[in-house]
Amino acid sequence: MHRGLQTEIQRISLLTLFLLIFGFLNGHLLLTLLIGGGLYMLWTFSHIAKLYDWLDQGCAGLPPEASGVWGDMTDYLYRMQQRNDRAKQSRRNLSERVRNITSALADGVLTLSPDRVLEWWNPASIKLLGLKKSDRGQSIINLVRDPRFVAFIQSDSFSTPLELTSPEDPTKTLLFSAAEFGEGDIILVVQDITRLRNLEQMRQDFVANISHELRTPLTVLSGYTETLIDSADDLPKGWEKALDQMQQQTDRMSALANDLVMLSQLESTRTPPPSTPVDTTSLLQQIAEDAKVIAKENNDTENNDIITIDCSDDIMINGDTKELYSAFSNLVFNAIKHNPPGTEIQIKSYTDKKANVIEISDNGNGIDPKHIPRLTERFYRVDHSRATTTGGTGLGLAIVKHVLMRHGGSLKIFSTLSKGSTFICHFPKPKPKT
Repeated sequence: MHRGLQTEIQRISLLTLFLLIFGFLNGHLLLTLLIGGGLYMLWTFSHIAKLYDWLDQGCAGLPPEASGVWGDMTDYLYRMQQRNDRAKQSRRNLSERVRNITSALADGVLTLSPDRVLEWWNPASIKLLGLKKSDRGQSIINLVRDPRFVAFIQSDSFSTPLELTSPEDPTKTLLFSAAEFGEGDIILVVQDITRLRNLEQMRQDFVANISHELRTPLTVLSGYTETLIDSADDLPKGWEKALDQMQQQTDRMSALANDLVMLSQLESTRTPPPSTPVDTTSLLQQIAEDAKVIAKENNDTENNDIITIDCSDDIMINGDTKELYSAFSNLVFNAIKHNPPGTEIQIKSYTDKKANVIEISDNGNGIDPKHIPRLTERFYRVDHSRATTTGGTGLGLAIVKHVLMRHGGSLKIFSTLSKGSTFICHFPKPKPKT
């Protein structure tokens, strides 16, 4: 039992005992009890009135003096008020700290209500989006009117960031990313990625230019080397091997330059591929025939019999035939180059509920799963020794990835060491003509 309650019970007991004795002595027991009880109630109400006054004043200063139950209640309210004050101060300190942190950020940070109304933003947002104090309470859609941004901010998912030209400065590029918090509120982060995009453009221009510049000297070297090989009988002994190696390395450099040019074109081309339907069956059959020729050139006569094709005749993919040929042929030719003779290679096409599927699989060496996430990176090789024996450029799967991205597709890779690999290309089904 609480001490205040014990004190109050003792006080009432003693008062009652005193009133009983006093009333018995003066001969007015009932009147004495009524008067004494009334006075005790008035005394109690005075404590309640003081407590109410203290509460009405916002619990400012110390609480009124009291004992017993009312003292316990007053102390409890005072302690609770002190805890609330400390919690408020802590929240103010945290809010101030967050404000200082966000003020130091170069990225814009904005908070939006569930109906996309601006509630708060940091100083960087003013520079990036040109916000003013009067914009508070305005819908963000009224300030950034680009239809792509409107679709982005009104979507249910913010998993994919949005890249847009700055509404304040056309020379700047901004990256918008968002996430929900609380009860549907939204935090919007705006990054200035102009320098990053400029560097990326410089890299693409450099790769494209150097690739084009390499083609002319490589063509000259290849021409002279072929001429010398054709005249090998008139050359000193021992030159034939050197010329063969020169021709091989020139061919490798030419292949690298061609792949770099194509990858650069895929990365820099903003226009979507044509929506012309491509007959995948004829395309894959052509790739299979070309693969058999490569297998024969590599002295892998066994592969001529075990490159199989199983295509569904009704599959059409809208896009560019040359780009799709490059993507699928890279997958098939890699299966030949990076596996031992006799490896079975299967080319399949089929459709499921959501997509058209092109699948190239083999039962060769396989790939360690730890390498799979990086296979589509340019110049990434699982085995660096392959470059000399196979003539690979390390760009094939990067080209495959970019071709599929341009056609709205995706690539999945499954592989097990010593059991083989499977490369699955998913493409959206063409919309029926109305």
